[in-house]
Amino acid sequence: MAPPTDKRETEERIQRIVNAFFFGLTIFSVAFTYFVLSARAQDHHPPRYAQLQELSTASG
Repeated sequence: MAPPTDKRETEERIQRIVNAFFFGLTIFSVAFTYFVLSARAQDHHPPRYAQLQELSTASG
């Protein structure tokens, strides 16, 4: 069996790897959520914007 210091170092190393993984997962989740919400927002805006453009060009 490994000495306690080696075991502790191994656990700390694994903990750093796990923390890095979850940090990356969090960043990915935030970016993906932002992408989905911005795509939904763009899906809703163009028709209204197109109608405004038609009205402004028809009256002007």
